[in-house]
Amino acid sequence: MNVRFIAPNARQRARPILDAVLASGTDQIAIACAFLTPGGVETLKKHSALLRLPESFVVVAWDMPTTLEALNALHAEIPGKVFVHLGSLTPVEKGVGPGLMHSKVFFARAGNQCRLWTGSHNLTASATQGVNCEAAVVVEGTIDEAVFADALAHLNQCRSEAMPFDPLNPPPPLNPEQTLVIHAERHTNLTPPPWFVHLRPENTDYDKAMRPPAAVWLYLYEPGALRPGQPRPPATAAYSGTLTALNFTENHPRHRGISADWRGANYVIEVESGVPRLLEPKAQTTTPSQGVFRVRAPENPETVWLTETPVPKLERVVGVRRISEVDADVRQFFTKQSRDARGLLHQEYRGLKTVVRVPRKEVGNVEKSDLKARLDASALTEILIDEAVDQDDKFAFIYRAKFRA
Repeated sequence: MNVRFIAPNARQRARPILDAVLASGTDQIAIACAFLTPGGVETLKKHSALLRLPESFVVVAWDMPTTLEALNALHAEIPGKVFVHLGSLTPVEKGVGPGLMHSKVFFARAGNQCRLWTGSHNLTASATQGVNCEAAVVVEGTIDEAVFADALAHLNQCRSEAMPFDPLNPPPPLNPEQTLVIHAERHTNLTPPPWFVHLRPENTDYDKAMRPPAAVWLYLYEPGALRPGQPRPPATAAYSGTLTALNFTENHPRHRGISADWRGANYVIEVESGVPRLLEPKAQTTTPSQGVFRVRAPENPETVWLTETPVPKLERVVGVRRISEVDADVRQFFTKQSRDARGLLHQEYRGLKTVVRVPRKEVGNVEKSDLKARLDASALTEILIDEAVDQDDKFAFIYRAKFRA
């Protein structure tokens, strides 16, 4: 057995040595590496023929900085050989986050000769090009040595916990900012999912919200139920899915693109008088932008999505109000909020309270008591719902969300 440390120079370019290790895998290459970026895909492209061998595979973690762009690019090189590890929901380390696959193990075999690379390097340009301080160990030997059996057991476990990457059905992002919420009236009969939906607004207002990748939640309502400037009624159904594409059409004022007449939609959503409506597919020649998402499964329509994470805050509490006299010639020196027709308005703070504020336009018909339970708020926390609903709010029914309750 031969063991080498990579590298005494902490910023040595790792790619030439890693290339040599991978190129030796004429019978198998197995990789479990936490993060994959487009720069890392370039490293693996050179070895795609070996990575397509029957026993070869690559497992990466579905967490930042891994990108959907990188996964799509690697899948195109080695279809069926890319696996995505989704990590864990709990336990969560405070201030750090939940568990994930954080391995960096590269195994190559030719007959009974093996090479094993393990260390700190991810599949990123910064890791392989000497931008980061990185370290690794390369072990060379034969398949009957325990270190290689143990490494293969580790790699196979990582793969068994992962899911094959499917470019048509990628996992939804973990980042809570990447959820597109759509409230739409249902103006057609539905078949059981999965289905593809084209979101075709009449203007460019939603371009940013429709940028993939993103998870999607679609809430459906009876025809006529959604009205700008009025709170939403209970939804009749809800579905989750994944936003996979955004097309700027030939009608886009800034980014002229291709025709909006995409094929394969089961349904379309068009915004009419400010209200999204789910319709049967039909020709569309005027939309400037078109988003495509795949609906996978029904969800609980009572679920609430909020644009901001609800954070309890301490607010000062106003005590008893009172009015005092004020001389007419100095009245002008006080703000309008400080006076009424009778004199000066006194509102002294007399205490503190813990408050969570949420907008009515996002919680729909859910009331304070229900929200308190969903937000796991303490008995001393007060839930305040902002009842204001703006008649001209263009994002009342289509918006990005951060928090699910």
